[in-house]
Amino acid sequence: MTDDQIRLVQSSFARVFARKADLTERFYHHLFRELPESRQLFKGDFPVQKEMFASMLAATVRGMSDAKNFQVLGHGLARSHARFNLNRADLKKAARALQAALSDVMADGLSPEETAAWNEAVAQLMDMLAAPA
Repeated sequence: MTDDQIRLVQSSFARVFARKADLTERFYHHLFRELPESRQLFKGDFPVQKEMFASMLAATVRGMSDAKNFQVLGHGLARSHARFNLNRADLKKAARALQAALSDVMADGLSPEETAAWNEAVAQLMDMLAAPA
């Protein structure tokens, strides 16, 4: 990601995170539509899972400005998700789910440049998840 893209994501994050409940709800809606088989992975305390997702998103955005920390975070996420045996196609679907959730929740609340920066951030995060843990 470019420095400008990182700044765009970080500067718009407060607006996105203010809608975290809606964002997580829409993310899982789209995820289960894209990957119906993933629903079985979430049998436990789903509100806790949603909060973990929101926390992961916040940590990811905070860590973006430091490439090394961003990589460390990405590798940690890859290790924690390795047990799910996600392939690149699954991760592309998860990326689409997050991008769709952002679009649903933020509608016109993000500029085209911010939306493009968020899409790049999501793509990079999914690439890191696909990397060997």
